Amino acid sequence: MRNRKNYLLLMMFFVNIVFSQVGIGTTNPRGALDINKETTNNMGLVLPTNANPNNLINPMGGNVAIGTIMYDSTLSCVRVFKSTGWSNCLCDQCGPTPGFTLDCSSGALSGTFTAGAAGSGSKVINYTNATGQSYGAISIASTGVTGLTATAPAGTLANGNGSITLTISGTPSAAGTANFTVTIAGQSCSFAVNVSGGGNNVDRYTVIQIGSSTNELPNGIPVIGTEVSNGGTGSGNVNGPGATVELLRTVLSDLGKPVEFLGLIPDNNAVQGLTKIFTNTTADGIKREVVFIYSGYNASNQTFTSSINSLIDQYYVSKGKIYFTSADEGGWTSYPYFSTNNYGKTDAYLPNYNVDGTKLIESGEVFPTKYGNVTSSGVLNSRYWGNSLVPPSNAVIVSNIISSDTSTAVGAPIIFKDMNYNGKVWVFGDTDAYWQRDVNVYGAQPYLGTSCTSNDRQRFTCNMFHYVTRKNLGLPTN
Repeated sequence: MRNRKNYLLLMMFFVNIVFSQVGIGTTNPRGALDINKETTNNMGLVLPTNANPNNLINPMGGNVAIGTIMYDSTLSCVRVFKSTGWSNCLCDQCGPTPGFTLDCSSGALSGTFTAGAAGSGSKVINYTNATGQSYGAISIASTGVTGLTATAPAGTLANGNGSITLTISGTPSAAGTANFTVTIAGQSCSFAVNVSGGGNNVDRYTVIQIGSSTNELPNGIPVIGTEVSNGGTGSGNVNGPGATVELLRTVLSDLGKPVEFLGLIPDNNAVQGLTKIFTNTTADGIKREVVFIYSGYNASNQTFTSSINSLIDQYYVSKGKIYFTSADEGGWTSYPYFSTNNYGKTDAYLPNYNVDGTKLIESGEVFPTKYGNVTSSGVLNSRYWGNSLVPPSNAVIVSNIISSDTSTAVGAPIIFKDMNYNGKVWVFGDTDAYWQRDVNVYGAQPYLGTSCTSNDRQRFTCNMFHYVTRKNLGLPTN
């Protein structure tokens, strides 16, 4: 009889558990499970703890049950298992641990890519503070220079830091820069691949200077008409516009191909001739690759200047090549005819501009010192860059480019990249930054000469030209 009573009491206990709430430390549970000590409530709930949520198991087999919670000791936070997998940390701020980030700048890039030839390589994308997020198959078509694709299969990020390797393959459409933007788990980063011109496909490299008249073009260089050289010849001061030609001649002398220098005055004939040069349909049959374009003083007809700029955008800038122009005073600039968004600026570089050029080059690269190191005192000379962007001489342009007061910025190296064109249009505060017409008081000082090593200004200019031309050709920049 006594055993029967004990059995009945035990059955009543289990029935109470199954059909009512369970209280631990309390006789009055307020839910299916209430963990409380009614008088003190001074003990917490210790969750299962593991360095990786993927280590948790379901004792019944299969995935852990949806709603399972645990404490992630690696990320120092609580996480819950959902239908899509383990959640991110269940907190707004989980101590000092930063959020998930992608890094395109530090991972290795391999492969050699040549315009018009099939190529392959790889790029490592590093990441930090991941939480086991899954991602779908990756397929990214290149921009700028098209024809390449970066791919990776679907996968799951590690818990913490790790990397993903993208395979790059395809046939580049042109020489220049192929750009890729990777987006994973809501974060993005970008990297670039240099594409060379392919020496066997090109007879010569071409440099083009834009001017408003033959007097603004270097003496003796052919001027583009409806064909390459039927627009006359330049007649400008050999020590002015001609100095830039000589610096570029030095910078391009080791590329193993003939280099030609052409002038361009925006008119209807030049529109025809430039189109033929870009499309390699000139009557002389020479295959050209335009390696550098820069504008000098340009007060030409706005309609033809805009047409020339449209060709430069279509066949040059959109291929990832860098174009030099200026926001000079008065009518001496072609840049307002180029920008479609009234100065799509980023970062106006004022007197605190780094003389090593790190704000000009792309992230992860090093400004070249092929022609020697440069001291800030030598380049940030009060007259080095001219003074066009100083009020009141050109207040309208100044107000479009920089919002801060520039009254004390005389001679400062004011440069910005127009991000409407992926940063490939470099706009200088004065044409004198890379080209000079004369030596009067309004010109930059020291006067631009023809040697790449004679002073800091010469060294900086040639180092800059070296970086841009190699970047435009898809060659190493250092």
